[in-house]
Amino acid sequence: MNKNTLIIDDDQTQALQLADALKREMPEASFDCAFTENDIEEKVVGTYYSIAIVDLRMDKFKFDGFDIIEQIAVVNPYAKVIVVSAYTNEYMERLNEYISTGKVAAIAEKEDFRTWIPKLKNTLFKHFSSSPNPRAVEILEGLYADAKNEKDKYKKGKKFEDFVVVLFRQMGFKYIETRLRDKASNEMDLIVRNDIDDSFFSKFKRYIFAECKNKPDVGFTKNDFIIFNNKVASSAGDSDLGVVFTTGTITKTVYLEALKESKGGVKIVYLASSEILTLIHSQDMLEEFKIIIDKQVQ
Repeated sequence: MNKNTLIIDDDQTQALQLADALKREMPEASFDCAFTENDIEEKVVGTYYSIAIVDLRMDKFKFDGFDIIEQIAVVNPYAKVIVVSAYTNEYMERLNEYISTGKVAAIAEKEDFRTWIPKLKNTLFKHFSSSPNPRAVEILEGLYADAKNEKDKYKKGKKFEDFVVVLFRQMGFKYIETRLRDKASNEMDLIVRNDIDDSFFSKFKRYIFAECKNKPDVGFTKNDFIIFNNKVASSAGDSDLGVVFTTGTITKTVYLEALKESKGGVKIVYLASSEILTLIHSQDMLEEFKIIIDKQVQ
């Protein structure tokens, strides 16, 4: 299992000290922390983690730990949460709702670090050790985490493209070109030859065009859609299916613009973070990809 942990607390000193202490105890794992409103909002959406340690009470902010847990469930549906508070009894009734969903891995009362760190280490160790992912899933999860968490702007885009190539290969697509120009001289992130032996994909033209956007803070915008939709539409008959992969979100204006362009014969499918993770963890990746396409293409 990917050992990326995100620590969320409105107390900067506590967040940093907790990350340092856990890193000393578990050097094989990665620990990041967020302690300001903006940083928390950005890292919950913009980074990859398999478990989050979330303080429930955040009196300084416009949101609390419950809001964060709900957001994690949307953007990172396979991540677990360790709930931390000095007031767990006060929140227990509401906490039971989240425990019943299986999202909460543990509840940890704040204590002196000498007694608290060993307990957190034990909880994390159990999480990382339980029900290990099959090797293929573990590799994909690691590639996705590495791409999404990369700081270098150029490497961030390239790593995400490489990850998407691996995804397509896992689904059975063999011939994939990167940063290529089609016959109409449109540069594509990926061009996938649609020669897979599957009746579902036989209804589409011979190439699938893919756009890879590793910008979690921005997502995929209306302008991105217009440019990509035009690329697919002007592909000289090579493609009628475009697939957008983004580590961020799809803005509402994209869907509004897509409705206006829906009569053009081009179909654009969107995979944001939650769809990507669902694909990674699916029993049959190709079938799950078809389900995603079916939900979006009417």
